[in-house]
Amino acid sequence: MNQGNKGREHLIKVAALTGGLDDPASRFRVRQYIPRLAQKGIIVNEYIPFFGKSCGLPSPFKICARIPALFRSRDADVVWISRELVQGYETFERMLKRPRVMDIDDAIWLSWPFGRFTAADIARVMDAVAAGNNYLANHFSKYCKRVYVVPTAIDLDRYQMRSDLAGSPPEKFVIGWTGLACNYKYLRTIAPVLQRFMQDHRQAELMLISNLPWKHNLPSPDRVRFVLWNKENEVAALHSMSVGIMPLTDDKWTKGKCSFKMLQYMAVGLPVVVSPVGMNQEVLQKGNCGFAATSPGEWYEALERLYGDWSLQIKLGQAGRKTVEQFYNADIIAGELTRIFRQFSG
Repeated sequence: MNQGNKGREHLIKVAALTGGLDDPASRFRVRQYIPRLAQKGIIVNEYIPFFGKSCGLPSPFKICARIPALFRSRDADVVWISRELVQGYETFERMLKRPRVMDIDDAIWLSWPFGRFTAADIARVMDAVAAGNNYLANHFSKYCKRVYVVPTAIDLDRYQMRSDLAGSPPEKFVIGWTGLACNYKYLRTIAPVLQRFMQDHRQAELMLISNLPWKHNLPSPDRVRFVLWNKENEVAALHSMSVGIMPLTDDKWTKGKCSFKMLQYMAVGLPVVVSPVGMNQEVLQKGNCGFAATSPGEWYEALERLYGDWSLQIKLGQAGRKTVEQFYNADIIAGELTRIFRQFSG
C-alpha cells in the first residue's frame, strides 16, 4: 500500500471489553496496544469492569459489572472482547454489536463451572478469534471461521535489557520466578530440586515476584526473596535475576498457556529454564535461549550449567532478546491486530 492510500484509510473505532485493571490478559493482550493501534488509525476505547475476573465476588456481581460496557460499546465499529465476559459463563456476548473479535490466551473451555459449553457457544457468535498460540487456534477453529494466531508480545521500550552484562559476574546467582500466587502450584513441582540446589550452592538465591508470598518451607529462608508485584517494579526486579524459570505440568490447561513468563525473562536478557510444554517448546526452537527440563535431574543440571558459566548466561540471554525482538515484539503484533480489525472496515 502506498502512502497515498494509507493516508485515505478511515479511522476505526474499537471498543475493548477487558477483564480488570491488573488482569494480565488485559494489560498485555489489549492495553499495551492501544497507543500503537492509534498510530495506525485504530482508536481503541477500553471498558474495564468495576470487579475484575480474579476477585472473589459471586458471579451475579461480575455480570452486573459488565452491563455499562454493553451499552457504551454500541458506537464502536468493532467490539474486542478479552476472553469471555465472566469466567466460565456466557452472559452478554450475543448482545454485543457486531463485528465481534474475541481474544483468547488460555484454554478457557476448561474454566469452571460451564466453560466446556460456553467457550464453544461464545466462539460461534464471534466474527473472529485472536488466539495466543496454535493449540488455542486449533481448538477454536472448530467453532469460528476466522481464527488468527496472535502471540502475546512484549513492549520492548519498557522491557529493557539488563545493564550488567558488560561487567563482571554478580556475586549471587538468583533463580527467578514471576507470576500470580495461584500458579505457585507449578513451582511446587520443582521445590525439591530448588531445595537441593540451594543447599549445594551457597551463592544461589530464589526470587519470587508475585501478589502473595509462597507458603512453602524451603531451607535458608534468608535466601528466598519475595517481591510484591506492581507495574512499577516488575522490570527492575527481573533485572536482579540470573535465570528465569517456568515449570509447568503437562496437561490441557498448560498447553494453552502463551509462555508470557518465559518471554518476559528473555526480553530483559535472561537465560531460561522451562518445561517444554505447549508454546514453551515453540519458543525454545526459535532461538538458543535456554534449556528444556522435564525431570528433576534435568532441572538441576540446567541450573548447574548456568551457575558456573557467566559467558553462557550472557550468550543465552542475548539470543533470547533477539528472539523476542523478531517474533514477540509488541510493535510487530500491533500490525497483525491492525490487519484483523481492518478486514471489517469495508
